Amino acid sequence: MKLADGQARWYRLRRSGLVERYDTPERVASVLVGVQAQILPAAGLSLWNRAPGLTHARFDGLLHEERTLVKLWGQRGTLHLYPSAEWPLVYSARSEQLTWWERSLEARGGSVERHNALITAIEGMLRERGTMGRSDLRTADLEMEDWHFSSWGGIFADLVRRGYACHAPQAGGEGRFAHREHWLPGLPWDPPAPDEANAELTRRYLHAYGPATVHDFAYWRGVKVSAARRWLAALGDEVTAVEVEDQPMLALRDDLPALAEAPPEREAWPVRMLYRFDPLLLAHKDKGWLVEPHNYARVWRAAGHIEGNLLEHGRIVATWRYDRKPSGLTITLSPFVPLPAYLRAAVERIAPTIATFFGLPLVGLQIAD
Repeated sequence: MKLADGQARWYRLRRSGLVERYDTPERVASVLVGVQAQILPAAGLSLWNRAPGLTHARFDGLLHEERTLVKLWGQRGTLHLYPSAEWPLVYSARSEQLTWWERSLEARGGSVERHNALITAIEGMLRERGTMGRSDLRTADLEMEDWHFSSWGGIFADLVRRGYACHAPQAGGEGRFAHREHWLPGLPWDPPAPDEANAELTRRYLHAYGPATVHDFAYWRGVKVSAARRWLAALGDEVTAVEVEDQPMLALRDDLPALAEAPPEREAWPVRMLYRFDPLLLAHKDKGWLVEPHNYARVWRAAGHIEGNLLEHGRIVATWRYDRKPSGLTITLSPFVPLPAYLRAAVERIAPTIATFFGLPLVGLQIAD
């Protein structure tokens, strides 16, 4: 099947929940295979863009009170929110991938046996206490090294990978972790086999973000291309080749009818203000379908930072940030070229709803010339 670029963009926006929203934040996190969450309010805005009626207070409640969302290190070794019910699936899919900390230990010839014993000891402490922070580890009677306490993960990243722990709310400015059985005592722990789990995540990736190349998929998962090829091959004839503007890509066979649909006229496409690290921005290695090459560095910054952006006709036409204070929210938008009147009007309509998400008034909207 040969597809135009507009057909692929329209399909991805629809599957991402940016045309018609999904019913719940949990459904969004499931369809998108997680929502990146190292900046928690940004994850909230990713969900807000795709699920109706979400507020920051409600988002915090889903994560920390109702606990229907869980925060884990996921694909690419980065923090994500997943539906709590799918923790066993996510755990199994990552169970055979060592963390950066485990790989570093092996590379320098450290004792894996000693490391595993340390994991067992900390898991026991966490099970007994319910939640712990790095300060608790520092006062524990355990032989540990500086890297174990790293704010980038350290020993806790390994406990999360092994399915023992998840992120809990901060306390006193310190990140804390909860034992799975303390945080979600009623969660059935019945992980599928790793091959089955990785097949399911591969299937979901293509359904949400396809068409895509093998390199796109490897980039999204944070794995070698050889692993990506293996997981794609495991789906057999569920996967088929397509061409997007003559570029070979892959898609799910069952998604071909939806991909073949003609997109609407430009004015019928939604205008969306996506915030930093939105899932749509992280799904493909090749960003050419989203932004012109000369504007790439304005969105994808140094050190892995990704700016919030204004999406029009499925393309990025501006970046934006907010400044949140008790008195209200200020939004600053930086267009790549001057905005036409209809697009400026759309921004003026959307900006107050972002402030409402935070429970604040919009006190300023600055659109650069």
